Amino acid sequence: MVPFGSMDDSSGRDAREWAYEEFGHAELGDARRTARLVRMTASLAARPGGRVLEVFRSSAEQQAAYDFLSNEKVRSEDLLAAVRSATVRRCADESWVHVVVDGTSLRLTDWKREKGFGGVGSTQLGASGLKVIHAYAVSPQGVPLGVLNQQWWIRARRKKRIDCQSRPLEDKETRHWVDAIRDATLALTAGGSKAWFQVDREGDRYWTLKALRDSGEWFTVRSTYAHRFVYAGNLRRLQRLRDVARKGKVRGTVELELRERVHRTARTARVVIRTTSVVLYTKESYSDERMAVPLNVVDVKEVGTPPRGEKALHWRLLTNHGIVTREDVDGILHGYVQRWKIEELHRVWKSGACCVEQSQLRSAERVIKWAILAVVTAARIERLRMLARAKPDAPASLEFNDYELRALVLMKRKYAKKTESIPDDIPTIADAIRWIAQLGGHAGHASSGRPGSVTLRRGLEFITPVAIALELLENENKL
Repeated sequence: MVPFGSMDDSSGRDAREWAYEEFGHAELGDARRTARLVRMTASLAARPGGRVLEVFRSSAEQQAAYDFLSNEKVRSEDLLAAVRSATVRRCADESWVHVVVDGTSLRLTDWKREKGFGGVGSTQLGASGLKVIHAYAVSPQGVPLGVLNQQWWIRARRKKRIDCQSRPLEDKETRHWVDAIRDATLALTAGGSKAWFQVDREGDRYWTLKALRDSGEWFTVRSTYAHRFVYAGNLRRLQRLRDVARKGKVRGTVELELRERVHRTARTARVVIRTTSVVLYTKESYSDERMAVPLNVVDVKEVGTPPRGEKALHWRLLTNHGIVTREDVDGILHGYVQRWKIEELHRVWKSGACCVEQSQLRSAERVIKWAILAVVTAARIERLRMLARAKPDAPASLEFNDYELRALVLMKRKYAKKTESIPDDIPTIADAIRWIAQLGGHAGHASSGRPGSVTLRRGLEFITPVAIALELLENENKL
């Protein structure tokens, strides 16, 4: 490995360089606004937090941030365009990428209901907030590449509607899914890459399936409706999807690592995979438009491992990808598992390291701008975590600059165990993430699990001031 002394400063990437990569090309109508955006994002990366006062230390920085977020000439669409462009550049190295499309909501404080937020969650609780759909790019190896698209909207405060079938697409929230799929496709195509869309049950709707089909890209959708009708084999009559799927060809048994969730314990699940081919027959009630889509079904069912009292895992995956070889089938299952990456992004963004739901900003537009900055920060944290798994032996200089690495080594040596030896060479990305997590409070035992985003945030906050001090001291000695 290369010793620190011979390392060129430009070979590493600190928060400022990363922020410039994300937003340095943003077109905001004035170069000073773009420069302010880069500085704000760098500060947010160094000190992630949900409130402006937590991220910016001086009153001048705080006021500048408030002014930027309240400036009507700074549009959220322009910020998203810059985010999309940066993500597309990272995707350009891959011939195709997984694009996970999923929705969530931000629950925000608005007791007096004067900030312009809409309703989220249960209508009985009357919570306030914003709704959003993400299109999130993940490499074939499972490393997050960034956000390709966001679709924001304000849901009206009213009881749950039951007239979905009597409304056109323009009057449904499904249109935001369609827009996210279309915009992500156009962005990747322009950048020379392709998408493999991964969509959960919420996206299993007529218009979503139509948008996926019309995109010309690969897609995998987890079916919501086991009772829906399909054509299969040589039979000319319609059959239920569940009946066709359970008679599919057995393609093997694999093990999946399931994370703990509500009503599900973490475990290694043994699943049997069956496949078959069908023609999905569906129609849209409002317009009576009909569609027949040739699809392959990958039926994934847990056997023998569900704990007592828990439902077995059972996925019916609809895909237009081939199922000829076992590698095809494994690739489809691996791709759908990448959908969990967006759940991690949402957790880090909303309540983990970035805590965007703690924002106290006083309008929906300001919150959206702040949330866009926060989501790229959350994606960076997730990228660091996954690089430690996907490319553990890569040098840490790919993601950290010289001052950050020197600060990390200094702090790790100060708090290292007596049995630990910290070399002078540049650490690997896996070692760097492990050290940052330990400085952030991670015990480092096998029973402690992998470090989470909050632990990494604490570790980054621990070394950032030291890195800044090292840089200031070096620059002062050069004068």
